[in-house]
Amino acid sequence: MYMSYWYGGLFVFPGGWQELGLSDAKVDPLLDSPNLDLLKRYRHGAFHFQKDYFDARFLQFEAEQNSAKWAHDLSEALGHWFLEWLQKRKTPSNPSEPSGPPKA
Repeated sequence: MYMSYWYGGLFVFPGGWQELGLSDAKVDPLLDSPNLDLLKRYRHGAFHFQKDYFDARFLQFEAEQNSAKWAHDLSEALGHWFLEWLQKRKTPSNPSEPSGPPKA
């Protein structure tokens, strides 16, 4: 259950990343993976009712070799990017607050 929630939620980030036109040397190659399309299908399977618990959308992503490592690597790369972004956006008047959303 938690893995499905993590995978499903993870797909939100690439969509926003691409829509905002963001770029990063570690994130971008991971988003070029065919796993991204499988993750999208997995997300639809996780967040929409499925009669069959073992829906093909889950099984395809899980059957892909290294999909779990890829998802971990993507999560980690996005996490590092956001931490760096927050560090850069701190204002001198209030160093604990970011100054605004990421710029494309």
